[in-house]
Amino acid sequence: MPAFRAATEADLPRAASLSARIGWNQVEADWRVFLRAGAVRALDDGAADCLAGTAADCLAATAAVLPFGTGLAWISMVLVRPDRRREGLATELMRWALDALAGTRCVALDATPAGREVYRRLGFEDVFGFTRWSLPESPWMAGGITPRPIEEADWPALLSLDEACFGAPRGALLRDFAGRVPHAAFTLPGRDGFVLARDGLRAPQIGPVVAPDADAALALIGAAGAALGQPAVIDLADAAAPVAETLAAQGARMLRPFTRMVRGAVPDGHPEQNFVFAGPEFG
Repeated sequence: MPAFRAATEADLPRAASLSARIGWNQVEADWRVFLRAGAVRALDDGAADCLAGTAADCLAATAAVLPFGTGLAWISMVLVRPDRRREGLATELMRWALDALAGTRCVALDATPAGREVYRRLGFEDVFGFTRWSLPESPWMAGGITPRPIEEADWPALLSLDEACFGAPRGALLRDFAGRVPHAAFTLPGRDGFVLARDGLRAPQIGPVVAPDADAALALIGAAGAALGQPAVIDLADAAAPVAETLAAQGARMLRPFTRMVRGAVPDGHPEQNFVFAGPEFG
């Protein structure tokens, strides 16, 4: 059996190197979220230069779990280096993740098309789809809606709103995002919606976006995009067709689809207000 071990802070550069090699967008700060609030399992390469600590690309495989209270948890970052695939490493990592989350009411993940059938065999069921989009630099705004920067006094209301929509508390994660890119954190005047963003390896990512309707969601996306001042990516719910139409008209491009899947009870919430998600690794 492979000698998987618990990852540590010292592994962050190598974990980021692995996700970069596979083409994902995470930076070290994303991996640190799992170390602080969840757990990461890793498999060392075993090559001589890795054992000596002289090579950066030394992790062969990883997986992470991120609990949101006792009712919902995420499985993320199930990565296997291309030259180590078809060794059963991903299967072993999924077994570890499910064992680590035993007793959790709902275990969720966001699957690529290739992973979807694998996860279905492990008892996961489809909930809904979403798509990653690449956004142009030029911003757009919905007429009559002007988001404002999030202030400290807004957080209790915004975290309560997010918990009601997402189905579980995730205040630490959202505050982490806001601390990383504070100038792209906006709320609606009535505190009935918000947007956050975070840095990424290839492009900053906008999300989550919680809003009462499509116009408000577009206003929030536009505010964050204007604040970033560069192309960004978002993970947009497939059900948000009016938002997708507007983004496409502004030059946004669809990149790849995902499917949200759960094992256990579907969490309570209002997914129709979750227009943009935090990312496949965070929900």
